[in-house]
Amino acid sequence: MSFPYSGDSLEQFLSRARMMSAVAVPAYLALLLFLTKEEGWHWSFLVLCVLPPVAAVSGFLGKRDIRPGLAVAALVMAIAPLPLIGGLEALF
Repeated sequence: MSFPYSGDSLEQFLSRARMMSAVAVPAYLALLLFLTKEEGWHWSFLVLCVLPPVAAVSGFLGKRDIRPGLAVAALVMAIAPLPLIGGLEALF
């Protein structure tokens, strides 16, 4: 697999994916506490408790095993709770 800029771009991408997915966990936990105080028990509780830790583990595994696809999946799972919460709250 070739990367257009340099050999460091894969390492840099994997590092950023790992850190962004790890930082998402405390951010979503804070959002979870805010939402449960303001709105009570909703589906957002499940979304915020499941996806961020899975994303963090995927990010670390993607960095350790040098798997860019897993790192991309970690980034998607780290970003996915926000649209999911909006969609779930709009339905109910």
